[in-house]
Amino acid sequence: MNKKHRDIKNIKDQSDLSDRLFSGADVPWEKSKAEVWSDFEHRLVKEDLSPVPVRRMFPGKQWLALAASLVLLLAVSSFMRFYSVKTYCPAGVHTSLNLPDGSVVEINAASTVEYHPYWWFLSRKVDLDGEAFFGVKEGRKFRVVSDLGTTEVLGTTFNIFARGENYLVSCHTGSVRVSAARNEQSVILSPNELAELNEYGDLMVSPVDDQGQAPGWTNNLIMFTAAPLSLVFEEIERQYGIVIEAPAKMKQVYSGNFSLDQSVENILSLLCLPFDLSYERQTGNVYLVYPSEE
Repeated sequence: MNKKHRDIKNIKDQSDLSDRLFSGADVPWEKSKAEVWSDFEHRLVKEDLSPVPVRRMFPGKQWLALAASLVLLLAVSSFMRFYSVKTYCPAGVHTSLNLPDGSVVEINAASTVEYHPYWWFLSRKVDLDGEAFFGVKEGRKFRVVSDLGTTEVLGTTFNIFARGENYLVSCHTGSVRVSAARNEQSVILSPNELAELNEYGDLMVSPVDDQGQAPGWTNNLIMFTAAPLSLVFEEIERQYGIVIEAPAKMKQVYSGNFSLDQSVENILSLLCLPFDLSYERQTGNVYLVYPSEE
């Protein structure tokens, strides 16, 4: 057999071998579209149903995570509960404070107001040392706490004077409940009524004639009704930021009013004259008051 015949025979043998090898093969492009899509869906479902490895947290780590969450919650709650804003109004100055709910506080001279802004909508509570006039928005119970008593309202306007052993609450609109700190006594005030703590720690209610208007000091007017002269001098000190040195024992009482637009010298002159007193200015803002015959 010559070379040409041998080559032809080899090519034929290789062709027969290829036919035998690929005769059982099922290649994708020989399938119909429906068959190809069915095979794809079968493989996809099989993969979805394969088990997913699950990482298990040890019990100790679970408790640690829970404890950390509780500590964080406690820290945030404590911050909200005990964080406070304190506003001090120095002598000779009046200021206005807006509370988170829209209530307004007019703060008199030498007075301090403190409240908890982040706890406000759970407990509307104000601590007061001094004197302030409150215009309260309606809502949850509103409390003003002082050393000598507590005043509770829902929505009203009222004035509180809480200095030393003196505690007075006047209702201008709405109604307020006033409670004494030394005992369980409480009274409810209507407009144009005043509650005052007497020397025995009891609350005494009396009428006032203000027609529901704000107290005079909010309009730069200080008013006194049968007030001990020593208290009058203390109020002048607060309003003008001065020091008045007066006799320790003065039994005189004073009724009247002054406009804070006047000079302190003019007010002292008007105040001292009917009581046969004189005054003179010392160094700085110190004023000496003494009987005229001296």
